[in-house]
Order: sequence, then structure tokens, then C-alpha cells
Amino acid sequence: MRPCGDREHGVRQAQKVSGTERVHAIMGGCHLTNAKPELIQSTVADIKAMKPDHIVPAHCSGFEAIVAFSREMPDAFTMNTTGTKYTYGA
Repeated sequence: MRPCGDREHGVRQAQKVSGTERVHAIMGGCHLTNAKPELIQSTVADIKAMKPDHIVPAHCSGFEAIVAFSREMPDAFTMNTTGTKYTYGA
């Protein structure tokens, strides 16, 4: 999980604190609504480079960013909707 508005830095901090580069799931908002296409693409590229098993962008990521994640990371992408329950094993 990452806080809204944190495009990637929270994930990098979690990697540093945990001592592992592996990222199982990134869930949360990127606050990219109405962002310039260059910012969306660089954010998606940065997160794609982390190779998460799952990417679940929240509504505040914006339509364009959500579409970009779905296109660039189709195997990891999950569309987030209200009431969805996520269960991950250890």
C-alpha cells in the first residue's frame, strides 16, 4: 500500500526498510488526474521497472494513468473498484 499522491517513493522506502527489492503488490493512488502525458508515462515506467506482481491503481490515479498501467503491465494490472477485497498470501 502506498499513500495517495506518492507516485513511487513510498515503495522505494519500503524496499529500503525491508531490505528486499521484491515488490509483491502496489496498491493506491498516484494523483495523476489531469497530469501531463510525460508525467504519467514516467511514473508508469518507474513502477514497471520495480516489477511488482500486482499493480492496483486507485481512482485518484486518473483514467489516463489507469489505462497506461493496464497497457504497460497487463499481467500485473487489476482494476480497483469499490468493495473489492484483496487477499494475498505470505
